[in-house]
This record gives sequence, C-alpha cells and structure tokens, in this order.
Amino acid sequence: ATKKWNGTCNTITLRHSLRIHKIMTAITSNLSRRSAPSSAKLEGKNVIKKRKIIGDSIVQRSVQSALDIHLTLRWWIILSTIAIINIGIWSYSCYLILYNNRKGEGDADGASPSSNENVNKHPYQRYHLFLSGVYVFVCAYRSFLPRIDLERYCLFDTRLSSIFLGRLAATIAEVSFAAQISLFLYHIGEVHDHVWTQRLALCLVPAIFTAQCFCWCGVVTLNHLYHAIEESIWAVSAFFISGAMGSLAYYQPESQHVGIVGMAMCMVFFVFMVTVDVPMYVKRWREGQQYMMKMRMSKDDEGKKKHMMYMNSFEGSIDAMERRVVTKSWHVWKEETVWLTMYFSTAVWLSLLLVHKSVQHW
Repeated sequence: ATKKWNGTCNTITLRHSLRIHKIMTAITSNLSRRSAPSSAKLEGKNVIKKRKIIGDSIVQRSVQSALDIHLTLRWWIILSTIAIINIGIWSYSCYLILYNNRKGEGDADGASPSSNENVNKHPYQRYHLFLSGVYVFVCAYRSFLPRIDLERYCLFDTRLSSIFLGRLAATIAEVSFAAQISLFLYHIGEVHDHVWTQRLALCLVPAIFTAQCFCWCGVVTLNHLYHAIEESIWAVSAFFISGAMGSLAYYQPESQHVGIVGMAMCMVFFVFMVTVDVPMYVKRWREGQQYMMKMRMSKDDEGKKKHMMYMNSFEGSIDAMERRVVTKSWHVWKEETVWLTMYFSTAVWLSLLLVHKSVQHW
C-alpha cells in the first residue's frame, strides 16, 4: 500500500510539473509575441532614421554639386560674353582702319591736305591690327574652352580642349601680344628719341619667348616651378616697361598723362604677379614635392605615385595631347578665375587700345 501511495504521489507530482512547464512555456511565448512587434517597430524606426540621414546627405551633396556647377558655368558665361564683345570690337576696328586707309588711298591724288590728315595713317598700325587679331581670337578660343594645363583640367570634353592645342595657341597669342607692346615702346622711343626705350622694346619679344619655353617645360613635365619662372619673367618685363613709361612721363611733359597711366598699369600687373600668380605656382610646386616625398616613403598606391612623378618631354607631350580631366567643380576652377578673367579681359582691351593709340604721335 505504501509503495502504491508513493507511486501515485510521484505520478501526481510529475503531472503537475508538466502542467506548470506548459503554463510557463505558454506565458513566455505569449510575452515574446507581444514584445516582438515593439522591437520590430524600433528597428524599423532606426532604419527610417538611417535612411533619412543618408537621403539628407545625398540631397545636400547634390545641392552643393549643383551650386558648384552653377557658379562655374556662370563664370564661363561671363568669359564667353567678354570674348564675343572683344571679337566685335576688333572687327569694328578692322573695318574702320581698312576703310580709312582705302579712303586715304583714293583721295591721295586730288584731295585736300585736311582729308589726308583725317586718315591718321601710321606705319605700325596694320601690324598692331594683325597682332591684336591673333591675340583676341586666341583668347576667345581659350575663353570658350578654358583649361588648366598641368592638372589637365578642362570644362568640356572635346578634342579642341586638348591641353597641347590650347598651349600652342596661347604661345602664339602671347608672343603676338609681346610684339605689340614692343612696337608700342619702339614707336615711343622713335618719336621722343629714347634709345633706352627702343633697346628695351627689342629685348621684350626674346624675353617673352623664353618665358614661353619655360611654360612648355612645365606643361610637359608637370612641374609647377617652370610656370613660376615664366610668370616671374613676365613680372620683370612689366617692371622694366613701367620704368620706361615713368621716364617718358618725366622727360616728356607733353606725354606725361600717357607715361603715368602706363606706369601705373605696369606696376599693378607687377604687384599682382608677385603677390598672387607667382606664389600660387610656388605653392603648388611645394605641395607636389611634399606629396611625392610621401609617395616615395610609402610603397602603396603605385598608380598615384606614377601619376604624380615628373614626366620627360616625350611622355609629357603625349599626355598633353591625349589626357583630359573634365570637371565643372567650382572648387577646381575657383583659384584660376581671377587671373583668367583679368587675362581674357584687361589684357585684350589693352591690345585693342594699342591698335587705335598707335596712330597718334606719342
């Protein structure tokens, strides 16, 4: 009996244990089912927040990119407008000069002396007109398709944006502009018997040609130091021209206003080159040197190392012909806008001014 009673108690205890286990399992599963939706909601909210943050960053980047492109294109429109205006001014000047010369040739036989005086012919004017035309049209070409030579940046992906082609056109244009200034100075020395000014005029074109050689060295080797030397030659030339214009203002009181204006313009150009342009290229050269030192110390990233190393003349020429990096980022073009805008506007206007002022006896 005792054994039966003990067996019965054990059976009852086992049944109660099973029931309690089932009840606890049911409660646990019920609680897990109730808590599951809340955790899913929290995860969903976190996912939504992350997506919102990513979306906001993408929108911010796209807005910033659109703003950069807008600023760059607005600057390009300004350059293109100036170029079109300059072409129009040169075309009108060409018409006036050729028309007056033809009129003077037609009236040379039986016209009065006053009509010949109105023609205002000058032995160097046609040279000025031709040289100014080269400079105006090349600057217009470079305004429509701007580029940064050493970094191979360009605004539009076209063969006309070739760095080699643009540099070749710029060389011809800058030598033409230097020849124009040389003619102007030589004429001043001829009229006022300034031997020193005439000698300076004869030395100007070889100096600028030397500067262009340094510029080509920079373009093909990717070394900014050559560009710094080129701009330094331009700065020194402007300084000496300023001295010539100052001597004209001092020794020729009747041409004092011309000498003062010319001296002031040359000094402004000299200060700009010394304080802005030359330091910019020296800074880039130093940054390139530091970057290459880091690349030499680390043996990683061989592609970048090869890209930043200086090239020889043959490799650099091929690279300048073929490689173009198209970008409209304002961050890339911002540093170039000041000197490019002044170059394609003020320098061209000076070239056009020399076409008309060359007819006067300075």
